[in-house]
Amino acid sequence: MKNIKTIIVLYPSFDRGGATKNLINFINECASKNIKIYLVSNIDKKQKKRIFNKDIKIVNFFGHSQNIFLRRFFTSFFSIFSLIKLFNRINHKESIVISFQSHILPIIFCRLFQRKIVIRNSEDVIDATKYADKKFSAYLIFVLKVLIYNFSNGIITNSSKSKSSLDSIIFKKRSILIYNPYLRKIVKSKKRIVKNYILSVGRFCKQKNQIISIKAFALFLKEFPNYKLIMIGHGQDELKLKKICRNLNISKNVIFKRWINDPKKFYIKSKILIFPSLYEGLPNTLIDAVNHNLPCISSQCSGAIDILTKKKGIFLTNKKDFNQLSKKMIYVIRNYRKVTKDTVVIKRKLDRFLIKSQVQKYLDYIKSIMK
Repeated sequence: MKNIKTIIVLYPSFDRGGATKNLINFINECASKNIKIYLVSNIDKKQKKRIFNKDIKIVNFFGHSQNIFLRRFFTSFFSIFSLIKLFNRINHKESIVISFQSHILPIIFCRLFQRKIVIRNSEDVIDATKYADKKFSAYLIFVLKVLIYNFSNGIITNSSKSKSSLDSIIFKKRSILIYNPYLRKIVKSKKRIVKNYILSVGRFCKQKNQIISIKAFALFLKEFPNYKLIMIGHGQDELKLKKICRNLNISKNVIFKRWINDPKKFYIKSKILIFPSLYEGLPNTLIDAVNHNLPCISSQCSGAIDILTKKKGIFLTNKKDFNQLSKKMIYVIRNYRKVTKDTVVIKRKLDRFLIKSQVQKYLDYIKSIMK
């Protein structure tokens, strides 16, 4: 089996969030194994010094737009020119391309230039299409995935539901499940001194489904009026969510926090994390919550059962039913000792998300592709 000498990593649009943290962890761990890494991205070079191993080569390009959809299109398009330049410099027999984002064009051009490419699919492709804001573009992208993904050399996905979703559109079920290389360590369990906080962490957008969090919390307050809902994130729906709070007359009980890079203190102080997301890949937010012994209530989005387990997790059967979410929140508070013990049991399986072990699985799979 060939040794991996060089990996070209494609991540055209460098945004903050869980997917970017997984990328950073993967690249830095590979560099520590003396693998030469080229990162094709629109990352600012000043950020490079702060977050990446000094040996990593950043291949920058420009492709910006205020519109999220257009920004993704431009960054994906312009990244291809950088990719082709690298093809002229790097021996194809000793290198491989890994696409962490915007896979359609990279697959096409890797096939044209006879380069091997592995893509990392980080979401449930069925639910991402079903719940998308822009239906036409979502269904167009879905059709392109059906047509183009089959020409990749390998596909890595990060949860059992995402894998099942992919296998329904990929010939020969060629995807492999490898969990996110996310955790540096398992936090030692300590007695938590909690406040009357209900926590929500995630972008303010349709996907994260925070509208039902707010409506459920309004009902919850009738039973427990001294609680606060802490909402950490950023996004286009922030004003809309604040308006809903005003209409429900609960603004004084809802605290909006801008994006926090490390919300550890809120995981430690809160009583419950609520996570009613419409679709995901593998939610790092749930991993962080369990790692800090914080009980979670989640939708049955992709990745939730992998983290919380079917036996011990508390799940919504209807992603849009705020009455059900409110009842689950009340149940957790009234049975807090039992639910906390269950969270400790869930935590025992978090070693599946440690950086070193998961990156090694990535590399073993890549080696098998390069045979």
